[in-house]
Amino acid sequence: MHMHMYHHARSLHARSFNSVNATALLPRLIVETPFDHAKFVYHLNLFIVVVVVLFILCAIPRLFYRFSHPDEWRNGHFLRSKPVPGGINVAFSAPLSDDEKEKATVSPLKPAYFSPTSLPVQQPRVMTLDEHITTSINLYDETDDRVIGGKYNTDLSRNISTTSTMNLLSRNASTATTASTRVRRRREGLPAHMPSLSSRIPFTLRPGMDVGKALVLICYFGILLYGTFHKSNVFSNAVRTGFLAVSQIPVVVVLGTKNNFIGMLLGMGYERLNVFHRYAGLLLVLACNVHTLGYFYEWALEGTVAKHMAEPVNARATVGLVCIDILAFFSTSFWRNRFYNVFLVTHVIAVLGLLSSICMHSSAAAPYVWMAIAIYIVDRIIRGLKTRYTTARLTPITDLGMTRVELPAINDGWRAGQHVRLQVLSKGMGRMGWAEVHPFTIASISQAEDGSGLVLMCKKTGSWTRKLFDLAKKSTSELVKTNSQEVKVLVEGPYGGPGHTMFCSFSGAMFVCGGSGITFALSAIQDLVEKDLVGESRVKTIDLVWTIPDPTLLRPLLPLFSDLLTTRTYADLCIHVHYTRAGFDPTVLKSGPLTSLPPNLTLNAGRPKLASVLSGVLERATALNFQGKGTAGWKKSQGVVVGVCGPLSLGDEVRSVVRGVERRTLKAAGGIEIHEEVFGW
Repeated sequence: MHMHMYHHARSLHARSFNSVNATALLPRLIVETPFDHAKFVYHLNLFIVVVVVLFILCAIPRLFYRFSHPDEWRNGHFLRSKPVPGGINVAFSAPLSDDEKEKATVSPLKPAYFSPTSLPVQQPRVMTLDEHITTSINLYDETDDRVIGGKYNTDLSRNISTTSTMNLLSRNASTATTASTRVRRRREGLPAHMPSLSSRIPFTLRPGMDVGKALVLICYFGILLYGTFHKSNVFSNAVRTGFLAVSQIPVVVVLGTKNNFIGMLLGMGYERLNVFHRYAGLLLVLACNVHTLGYFYEWALEGTVAKHMAEPVNARATVGLVCIDILAFFSTSFWRNRFYNVFLVTHVIAVLGLLSSICMHSSAAAPYVWMAIAIYIVDRIIRGLKTRYTTARLTPITDLGMTRVELPAINDGWRAGQHVRLQVLSKGMGRMGWAEVHPFTIASISQAEDGSGLVLMCKKTGSWTRKLFDLAKKSTSELVKTNSQEVKVLVEGPYGGPGHTMFCSFSGAMFVCGGSGITFALSAIQDLVEKDLVGESRVKTIDLVWTIPDPTLLRPLLPLFSDLLTTRTYADLCIHVHYTRAGFDPTVLKSGPLTSLPPNLTLNAGRPKLASVLSGVLERATALNFQGKGTAGWKKSQGVVVGVCGPLSLGDEVRSVVRGVERRTLKAAGGIEIHEEVFGW
C-alpha cells in the first residue's frame, strides 16, 4: 500500500517536473526561432502598394470625368500629324518680300504666334460693326443667344465698361429668358466639372512643398521607420535595413521614369512625382548606410573588421555603398541646377554600379533589382514610341530673347500646358550639344488652322539655349543664300500638363505667369477660346497676369493679344501686363505700338496685385452664372482655376493669395483649384 502511494507520488512529481521544464523551455524555443526579415519586408511593401491604390481610387472620379470626353482619349499621349482643312501658316520663319506678304492670308482666329523681329509689328486692323456682325453670325449662327432676330446683340458684346456685377447680373438674366435651342445644346455638351481634393489644402510649407505632399512624405517615412525597428535593432540586426533598402529600389525607379502607371492614374506628370523620387532615393541612401554601419559596429565589437572586409561578398557591398553615396552627392540641387550634365553622367554610372554590386552581394535582393530593370526597360520602350524624328524651323525673337522652334510636320496629339523634350541634331549646337535633351512647354494649340504645327519658345537661360539662339540667327542671316533654315530634331512627348484637371470645365480662369511662362498661359487661353467657339467650354471669364522686366517685351505679343481680345466668344478676357524694371526709357511708352493698346489690355508699372485680380475673377465668375431662379442647373458656379507658370516663389505667392480669399466668396464661386508649372526642382 505504502509502496503504491510512493510510486504514484513519484510519477506525479515527474510529470509535474517535465511540464515545468517544457513551459520554461517554450519561450527559449520561440526566441531562438529565426525571424523572416525578407517576408516581413515583402508584406511591408504590399502595404505600401495598398496605400498607393487608395490614392488612385480617390483620383478615379476625376479620371472618369476627364475621359468621358472623346478629345481626352486622343490628345495628351502621342504626337502625330493630322491634315488640317484650310488655313495658311502665317508665322513667317524668315523675312519675306512684299509680294509674299501680300499673298499670305491671316485667319481672323489664328494669328502668328510671336511675330519674329524680322517682321514689322503692326497694329491689328479695327473691324467695322458690319464685319463684327457678319463674323459673329458665321461663328454662332442665327440660333445663338447673342444673335437675336438675325442681328447681333450689341448689349452682349465684350466691353470693359460692362463688367460690373450689376450689369453682369442683368445681362445674364436677360439672356436666360431669350436662350434658344442652340444654347440648350451648348449647355448639354459642356464638360462636367469634378473638383480636386488637393485644392482644399492650398497651404505651402516652403517653395515647391505644399501640405499634401508633406503628408504623403511623412506617411512614407513612418512606414519605413516601422519596418526598420519592428522587432529589430539596427546595431545587432543589420540585415533588416539591407532588405528594406533593396526593396525600395523599384519604388525609386518607378517614381523617376517619364512614363509610369502611378502618374497616369493619378493625373500627375513625372515632373510632379520627382519630389517623391528624390525623397525615396534619400531614404534608400540612408537605409544602405545604416545597414553598413550596423555590420561595422558588430565587427568592431568582435575585432573582426579586417577579416570580414577581406571577404568578396563584403567587398562587393562596399562598391555598392560607394556608388550610392556618389549618386546621392551629385544629386543635390547644386549639381542639378548648375552642372546638369555632371549630375546626369554620375547618375547613370552610379546606378549601374549599384545594381550590379547588389546582385553579386546578395541573391535574395536580385528580384528587386530585376523588377527595377524591367520598369526602366518598359519606360524606355514607351519613350521610344513617343519620340519623333522631324524637321524644325528656327527663328530668333530678339526682343524676347527667345528662339521660336516650329515643327510643321507635327500638329496634333497634345493638350494645352504640356511640354516636350527637344534634342537638336546639329553641329551648330557644339561638340556635345547635339546629344543634350531639354524640356520646353508647347506654345501652340493642337490642330492649329494656321499650319504652324507644334511651336516651342526657348528662352536664353543657359549655354545650350544660347547656342540654339545663335544657330537661329545664323540660319536667318544665311537664308538669302541657302533659302533654308531647317534643322533635324528629335522631339519626345507630350508630358506633364494639367492631368485630370480640365480648364474648360470651370466657370472662371486666371493665369499668372512671369517671363517665358507666357507660353503656358497663352496656349491654355487659346485652347479655351477654341473650345468656347465650338461650345465645349463653360469658362465665362479669363484673366491673364503677365509680369515682365521691361515693357518693350510686350511688343512682339501685341498682335496675338489683340486678336484674342477681339475674338467673339462667350468668355470675357482681360490681360494685365506689369513691368518691374525702373530704369527704362520712358519714351518707349510715348511712341510706337505701346501708345494705343486694345480694350481690356492694361500695362502697369510694379508688381501685380494678385489679390485684387483674383477677387474680380471670382466676382465675375459668380455673377455670370446667375441666371435667375427659374433656370435649373445654372445657379451655382463651377469654381475658378488658377494656372501659375514661373519661379517657385511665384507659385507660393499665388497660394498665399488663394488662402486669403474669404470662405463665403470661395463657396459662392465653387472653390479654387491651383495648377502649377513652376521653374525649379
